[in-house]
Amino acid sequence: MGLRNSAVLGLMLIVLSASGCGDNEFQPPPPPMVTVAAADVRDVTEYAEFVGTTDVATSIDIRARVSGILQEVRFESGTLVEAGDSLFLIDPEPFVAQRDAIQAKVESAEAELKLAETRAERIERSARDGAVSELQALEARAEADAAAAALKVAQKDLAIRQLDVDYTEIAAPISGFIEKSPFDVGDLVGNTADASLLTTIYDDSKIDVYFSVPDRVYLQATRQEPADTKTPVVEIGTEIDDGFPFLGEIDYFDPTVDEATGTIRIRAVVDNPDRRLVGGLFVRIRLPIGTIEDALLIPQAAIGADQIGSYVLVVDDAGVVERREVELGPVDGTHRVITSGIIADDRVVVRGLLRARPGATVDPQPVGP
Repeated sequence: MGLRNSAVLGLMLIVLSASGCGDNEFQPPPPPMVTVAAADVRDVTEYAEFVGTTDVATSIDIRARVSGILQEVRFESGTLVEAGDSLFLIDPEPFVAQRDAIQAKVESAEAELKLAETRAERIERSARDGAVSELQALEARAEADAAAAALKVAQKDLAIRQLDVDYTEIAAPISGFIEKSPFDVGDLVGNTADASLLTTIYDDSKIDVYFSVPDRVYLQATRQEPADTKTPVVEIGTEIDDGFPFLGEIDYFDPTVDEATGTIRIRAVVDNPDRRLVGGLFVRIRLPIGTIEDALLIPQAAIGADQIGSYVLVVDDAGVVERREVELGPVDGTHRVITSGIIADDRVVVRGLLRARPGATVDPQPVGP
């Protein structure tokens, strides 16, 4: 009896369970949640990017203008010197002696001129009185004029010798960093072309940046409205910079296009007060070539790509996902210009792309603040 009761009880439980299952219905899962946003509409500057090289805007070769023994080197190599600082001293003694010798000649010529003038004036008075001939007076005046000319020659020679003395001390014509000199104290300098170059000073407070652009880009960059007289500006960055932290003003274009390459060389000048840039660097250059008015921009993360091309996912008013092929324009920060494929009112999926399939229904949520 106990075994029979257990079987009956089990059968009743199975029946009750079967009757209960008849009340459950399948509940489909809610549509996946995605984040959508409309395109940002604004004017965007279009850029072209190039690679260029830097050069110090101003560099001066310091040369010996007289030949002699280098007596002093008055600077530390690689340091910053100021305009007017004394850099080198060439032994001045030989030049001082030559100057003093010419100074003596000048003094002698002055004395001779004074004597000749006195004689000429006296003879001219005597000629007016008839005591001497007119020819003698003319000869005396000629001697005085010759003495005056000789004095001028001596004075010019003295000025040249004084320049030689002055050239023995060489000062910095500009401020900047000074290169190591190949000469030491005791070397003979200035006797040949190679020996006359003592060092070079580099003023890197401004840096020149040279780069070449295709002729088409040159025409786009220089196309301006008649009232637009601003100096074209380029953005510059080194290989370790994020973005383009330096600004340069274009101040030179080559007068002709290079026929071999179809490019034109451009120079921009960059202020470099903290001397972060040096000559000889390769740099990245971004050149504005135009403005796209009322451009449509969406986050780059919303753009997908496959073998067909670039696309975005758009959600309609019913929450249905639609794939749109798009054409891409320039990048603007974290956004990308879309030139065709969407309109300003379209809601583009910007987060949750893996949960959104074309034709499926989703729960679109706007981008938060």
